Amino acid sequence: MTEIGFKDFETLESFIAKEQHLHPQSRGAFSNLLRRVGLATKIIGSKVQRAGLLNVLGSADGINVQGEQQAKLDVLANEVMRATFRWMPSISGLASEEDDDVVNLPTRLEGQGQYVVLFDPLDGSSNIDANVSVGTIFSIHRCQSTDGRCRLSDFLQPGNRQVAAGYVVYGSSTMFVYTTGSGVHGFTLDPEVGEYVLSHENIRVPDVCKCFSANDTNYKKWDEGSRRFADHVRYSGEERYKKTSSRYVGSLVSDFHRNLLYGGIFMYPADAKTGKGKLRLLYEASPLAMVIEQAGGAATTGPQRILDIVPKELHQRVPLIIGNKHEVELYEKMVKEASAK
Repeated sequence: MTEIGFKDFETLESFIAKEQHLHPQSRGAFSNLLRRVGLATKIIGSKVQRAGLLNVLGSADGINVQGEQQAKLDVLANEVMRATFRWMPSISGLASEEDDDVVNLPTRLEGQGQYVVLFDPLDGSSNIDANVSVGTIFSIHRCQSTDGRCRLSDFLQPGNRQVAAGYVVYGSSTMFVYTTGSGVHGFTLDPEVGEYVLSHENIRVPDVCKCFSANDTNYKKWDEGSRRFADHVRYSGEERYKKTSSRYVGSLVSDFHRNLLYGGIFMYPADAKTGKGKLRLLYEASPLAMVIEQAGGAATTGPQRILDIVPKELHQRVPLIIGNKHEVELYEKMVKEASAK
């Protein structure tokens, strides 16, 4: 058995430092921001693992802006994220799925406040009492304002302007996955040393459809194109889908992470009657779309690429079909054909 030497041991900290050296003009503000994301998720991960002992399981008293019952861990994770970023001079504002409005941080000096951060502090929290894997999703944009103060328009930017995006999944192990536009890299938390260690460098989604992830109870609510696509994957008999299995956790981060590593497609189409999607554009769809595209996959609403959507509101919801490029393109084709009838 080969022992792992120190030369093979690369942490998130050292990886970020190495990437920073590729940009001699960098002053380290962006690198520090990524490090703080890592710190915040370590804290949240420790709370998730000890949730049953800390009396933070179950529902909180509040209802979030989405009209959803908040879990106690939702509130705790949101507070951790806000507290971790609040003091950083490079951040001018925050936006969270759990907050009604953006959080403007204290006025920065000119040349500071270069970024805004958006996040879903605890995705899948409704499953936490059943010990199902949950996660944190984050997105970073450049602040368009130049006076150190953020405005709503700084958050309502299309996903193709993200400078970084990623997620952390809290499961049998805690894994940090992110991209800055130059590939997707995964780091697994080593609990013995308390550091994220590079475990999955340059992740590429396999060109196989091993997993089909969808909430089948909504099948009758889907439009014709979505139903045709689901039926094709399940029943067409096409060689590509003979070994495809249905896998749906109901925790977006968990479903996405599995399909990213194994190959597959996740779909949550719009309701055919209302035309509305369920997933949040800024906190879920856009950041995961950036990750999947950097890994060789794709993400769409059906008619439109996720990263091209110009947000109209902070808590906008959209349909999300995300995964292998082959399946996403097939879905788009079937939706277009069905709508043309």
